Amino acid sequence: MNASRMKEFEALRGLSILLLLALHSEIFDPAIFGEALKDIGFFVASFLLGSFFFLAGYFTEVSLGKPNANALRFIWSKFIRIYPPYWLGLLLFIYVLEYDLNRTALAVYLMNLQAVFAPTFIKSLLTLWYISMLVVFYILFGSVMLFVRSSVGLALVAVVMFAAAFFTHLRWGFFDPRFFQYYPMFLAGVFFCRLADVRVRLFDLNTLIKLLPAVLSAGLLQWTLNAAFAPTNFVYLLATYFFMLSWVLLALSAFRTRLGDWRVWTWLSSASLFVYLIHRPLWRLIDTYLNLGPEPRTILIHLVPGALLALVLGYFLQLGYDRLLAALRLK
Repeated sequence: MNASRMKEFEALRGLSILLLLALHSEIFDPAIFGEALKDIGFFVASFLLGSFFFLAGYFTEVSLGKPNANALRFIWSKFIRIYPPYWLGLLLFIYVLEYDLNRTALAVYLMNLQAVFAPTFIKSLLTLWYISMLVVFYILFGSVMLFVRSSVGLALVAVVMFAAAFFTHLRWGFFDPRFFQYYPMFLAGVFFCRLADVRVRLFDLNTLIKLLPAVLSAGLLQWTLNAAFAPTNFVYLLATYFFMLSWVLLALSAFRTRLGDWRVWTWLSSASLFVYLIHRPLWRLIDTYLNLGPEPRTILIHLVPGALLALVLGYFLQLGYDRLLAALRLK
């Protein structure tokens, strides 16, 4: 794919990491926006996480669609890109955030499989669950996509895998409930890349036509939240799918304009993985140094200087890691 046409995907990742920092700063807390907008944080989280998983699916298809793609290259590329930074993040969570893990939990976390075993068998760690969920999706979809190139075949296998995971969740408690919320987003990203004609038609739709389902989906999702459906209720899941897909399409379309040409998006996109892993431990260190407690001032410090510091550190950590891999000929 032409690099000039990748700008919208890089921009979406950049926007998502900014929203994640804002969300984790607790600026969307009801104490700030009031009870009338108490669910705004959930909407932001659904959009940004849905975007991350959608993009992961999209670029998985890009990778596996290359002529030299094979199982070993795919596994190695994901392992070397994710696991060493993830292990660094895990160490920071244990020693800076002081998470106490027993031997079983630690083994699961070292393998990055908490998405399968938490929260039933081990306790879930804030933030790191996303990396684990991503790994599980890479394993499931990557193993299938390497051998099932038919779109119909992939869709059928994906439905069977979803049903099997749902059964094991209900019967034995495996899989984090969020697995079922974001599984279709990863798959949607795969097909968005694969079905180029459909992608072009969707992008060519009038902006108002794309805006209408986005607005409707927000209303529908708010209704499901008010109704307090369980996280695995299919009405709730369908509402989240509708919301995330319609807003991802709207955002990607917006970034196909000059808005997507801003160089800051590429910078933010490059920094995103390490920013995701280090921002909470970094903020804890800042809180300790400044003797900050749960107060409005803490939110502002996390949101502005704390987020900026996380972004700068994340960018240079990623840059350094890329250079290390290149020097060792591991990339």
